Amino acid sequence: MNTNSRTNRLSILLLIAMILPFTTVNAQSENDDEFGVWTTLEASKKINKKLKAGFEAEFRTMDGVDDIERYSLGARIDYKLNKESKINVGYTFIYNQKPSSTSIKEAFDEEQGLYDYNVDHAYWVYRNRFYVTFSYEYKIGRFEIDWRERVQYTRTNSTTTDETKYRWEYTPPTYEDYSKTQTTEPEFKESKNNTTLRSRINVKYDIANCKINPFASIELYTRLDKWQNCEKLRYRLGASYKINKDNSISVFYLYQDTSDDDEPKGHAIGLEYSIDL
Repeated sequence: MNTNSRTNRLSILLLIAMILPFTTVNAQSENDDEFGVWTTLEASKKINKKLKAGFEAEFRTMDGVDDIERYSLGARIDYKLNKESKINVGYTFIYNQKPSSTSIKEAFDEEQGLYDYNVDHAYWVYRNRFYVTFSYEYKIGRFEIDWRERVQYTRTNSTTTDETKYRWEYTPPTYEDYSKTQTTEPEFKESKNNTTLRSRINVKYDIANCKINPFASIELYTRLDKWQNCEKLRYRLGASYKINKDNSISVFYLYQDTSDDDEPKGHAIGLEYSIDL
């Protein structure tokens, strides 16, 4: 077997390994109702041979397009170490909506469904994120492999929302006579800090004589300040289209599986537009 044949076979195996997780998404997420649309505008400006400045604006929805999940604005500086690798530092300002949530306080008659519970109303919160990234790109045949490691620190500011407490009043030992009461009071949400390692591998295929390039990626989130194994997994499958030398557009499907309360679990479709100034 010649070298080119081995390279092509290895490339195909790598792509299959990247796409395989997507085949289990439906089985794992039958009960996930979250769905959103993510749109991103990215602009970059070359300063010199090694330095480049980048800017990004993002808008996300949830519950389809019925509600807004977040707005964000970011800036970064890229430094090219060599042909294959680079590092960057950046900052992102995030204005994030937390949807309403319900917590059961006490279940005293499960058959009749009588529960004491609290409802936290939806609210908006500011988040400030700083990060440093190392990335390495290399090619195998017509495949381009992009390995990225990012350490990010995020501070979620404190805020106040409303909490409604629902309580059942009854006369024991029977539940024949009961009534429901509710009270709404301010609820203080403390600030949060977290440091996370984001490890991502992205595989892109260069189709000969075609401006459309399909890609697939998997990204693993690991908390560094509070060890709890994998905090979040993000799978992405899409394609990019090179409009011209300075402009490109990408569309993708994304599935996110997370235990992080600040991020929704579910599906999204996305659109990204990039321009070199």
